[in-house]
Amino acid sequence: MIHRGLLFWSVVAVATAIGLFTVKYRVQDLEEKIDRTNQKIIESQQATHMLRIEWAHLNEAERIEKLAIKHLKLEPATIKQVVRLDSLKTDSQPPRRDPPLPSPPRTGNDVPSSTLPGGGRVAAEAGSPSPASAPHPGRSTGPSTPPRPAKIQEPAATGPVGDGQTAAASIDEILSRHEGETR
Repeated sequence: MIHRGLLFWSVVAVATAIGLFTVKYRVQDLEEKIDRTNQKIIESQQATHMLRIEWAHLNEAERIEKLAIKHLKLEPATIKQVVRLDSLKTDSQPPRRDPPLPSPPRTGNDVPSSTLPGGGRVAAEAGSPSPASAPHPGRSTGPSTPPRPAKIQEPAATGPVGDGQTAAASIDEILSRHEGETR
């Protein structure tokens, strides 16, 4: 029994000694790492200090003035170069304006359209209301319900106009078709 206890305690002592040595060496490695990091911090601070001194030297007003005189060859402004704003206006004419850009050509999709018998389309003139859209003289012009989305009739891709080859489609269908083509 004494041998088992002695064996147990000797194993514990050896394990503790090994553990202490490993912890000691880890601590020493970490201390060296901290020292190296502190040394790098000090070097960075010294480099930053030197750069600030150099920056201050490069930004001295007298130095910049000398360099400007030497390289830019600038001269001080004379009184003859100063002019009143009123003397710059030689003509009393308003500034010339370019004519407005022409508006793009209208297509059948820009304005409301109606279908003629035979499949043709007629676009309504913009700005000239039809008699049907004029308000009724006996009615008030109060708020009304919004109109439903109109069906747009696209011209047929092939065939002459008027042979009945029009495809009625909603705006959403046309947009989804065009989205599919662009992908």
